[in-house]
Amino acid sequence: MPEPPREPSVPSPQDLSVVDRYGVHPILFAFGCLAFIFVTYQFGGALIALVLIGTTNVTRENVNLVRWLTMGGQVALIFVPTLLLGRLLSRNGSEVFRLRNPSAQEITLAVIGLLALQRVFDAYSFFQDKFPIPQSLRHILGPVKEMFDELLRTIVRAESVPELLVVILIVAIVPAVVEETMFRGLIQSAFNRALMPSTAAVVTGIIFALFHLNPFELVPLVGLGCYLGFLRYRSETLILPVVVHGLNNLLAILAVYFHMDDSGPLLDNHAGLPEVVSMILQALLFGAIFVISFSAYYRATRSVVRSSDFRETTTRNEE
Repeated sequence: MPEPPREPSVPSPQDLSVVDRYGVHPILFAFGCLAFIFVTYQFGGALIALVLIGTTNVTRENVNLVRWLTMGGQVALIFVPTLLLGRLLSRNGSEVFRLRNPSAQEITLAVIGLLALQRVFDAYSFFQDKFPIPQSLRHILGPVKEMFDELLRTIVRAESVPELLVVILIVAIVPAVVEETMFRGLIQSAFNRALMPSTAAVVTGIIFALFHLNPFELVPLVGLGCYLGFLRYRSETLILPVVVHGLNNLLAILAVYFHMDDSGPLLDNHAGLPEVVSMILQALLFGAIFVISFSAYYRATRSVVRSSDFRETTTRNEE
């Protein structure tokens, strides 16, 4: 005789995460996490730094202490809370912080996309600086932008190889791991529960940009954040966005170290074209390279997305 169909097992409250047990909307949970971490890190971290350093000015004399405090603050006030909040979202840590090893093809295409995107952002920044600003706003925005730029250069600048290695650790590696765990791990996973995966990637990318509090780099940060979000969505792993994010930071550090951060158009103007035309050509060329590499990346990750969709459907049916 055929066996009677088994009734689907109903998980006990102890098996459910806090979000599932109490029916917390995932978007509300995501914004609650963002608010908590933002206040804790931005204000709590700033207060601790002010007490330990005694000033808000970053100079060559105190920059090393600022770097180490920044790294400690990121780990203690962002990374650790993110892991704990991830447990509230899901009892299965791999659902929030997925660590599948990406293929060599995925990594290669993702890196090519990043390098092309950086040159497009360079062109955008060039034209942003050329955009006419009213004189009244220029007096306000000019000093603020110079303050942002000088602060970044002071933190990133290294005068020796040992200092360069420290900067790479604190400015490239640690932020990549911490920020990707938070944004592409916790926040994007929460949004995925209520939004389409592509929409969740875009929304997370915008929030990622706003979280950096740098209005002068807002558009490039939004573009980078959305790109990292799509890498996470299509690859089903945090490893790939961590690698690409870290590489993006590393290239910025090396550009400052080798004094290449103030370079002009990448396309050398042998034909006597104006700089504006060279920048337009650069944007078009590398924009096309980005589209081609990103399209290839999408095709290369089809099987990964299908496997993920099948796994999620099976899990829902079992529940």
